[in-house]
Amino acid sequence: MALPLRMKAILEIIVPVFGMVAVGWVIGRTSLLRPEGLRGLTNVTFYAFFPALLFRSMSHVRIDALSPDILIVFFGAGLILYFLMLLLARVLGLRFSERAVFALSATFCNGVGIGIPFVSYAFGEKGLVPLLMIISVNSLAMLTLSSFLMEIGAQGAGQTHLLRKLGGAALAMLKHPVLPPIFAGLAWSEITALVPGLGTPVVIDRVLQGLATAAAPCGLIMAGASLAHVGLKEHWQTAAVTAVFKLVALPLMVWTAGRYLFALDPLWLTVATLNAAMPAGANVYLVAQLYRTGVGLATNAVVLSTGASIVTLSVTLLLLGVHPG
Repeated sequence: MALPLRMKAILEIIVPVFGMVAVGWVIGRTSLLRPEGLRGLTNVTFYAFFPALLFRSMSHVRIDALSPDILIVFFGAGLILYFLMLLLARVLGLRFSERAVFALSATFCNGVGIGIPFVSYAFGEKGLVPLLMIISVNSLAMLTLSSFLMEIGAQGAGQTHLLRKLGGAALAMLKHPVLPPIFAGLAWSEITALVPGLGTPVVIDRVLQGLATAAAPCGLIMAGASLAHVGLKEHWQTAAVTAVFKLVALPLMVWTAGRYLFALDPLWLTVATLNAAMPAGANVYLVAQLYRTGVGLATNAVVLSTGASIVTLSVTLLLLGVHPG
């Protein structure tokens, strides 16, 4: 008996994605992948596999085909929720620097490690275009804003020192291995469109294709292994609050804005909503560790939202009527 299309989406998208996350978690709990090995896998994945995938995906996209509306929708909703979470954190009695971690945990999406494989399985390369537009701005906007607030909370230095720190944070985001290949792919697409007969040499493209093929499974295994090494820490109740806003409130806000205020293309609206429904990204606890504030909160937010997203992403797929292409 044939499965309904919506149930087929659960089996063919959710199960492979989180199945590989589970494999990574099991491997991370054994001696096969110790912390130093995980760092090596993370570096190879972010500096080789994902850049190849991002470059190949964007090298076929013309800039005039991109729409800024999706960025307005996604980051408009994200920033509104971010500042609402800052107010809620104040009501809950969190310290100033912890409020930024609290807000970031509810708004920063794991668009790379889980989002890219998820969207790839659901829509193929056509779904990566709107997703990569969001990713290209996500770290720069949200992490820089949070770094700015944590700097204010961490020290009382003068304005010059604060601005220097903020500039350094923005520069660090621009140097992130995800951003250069996205912009390089777009630039190469424009160059090849202007020069007849110019294109990526077949040999080089096959190398990039081989690296790109490894991006999704390695990213998911890395995500699972990271969770195994992180584990749960204190402040899980507060982290659970951020997980609810991250997995429920943010996708609802993005979908509402994209559906009724900007009338996004159906595919782009679906991808934006699914990305908003992704769990909190690992950069949340990395930033918390960098500033040594709210580490337990950030860690639990990532762990709890990742576990709960198995259910919420399944529901989101059903509500959006997504089925594998």
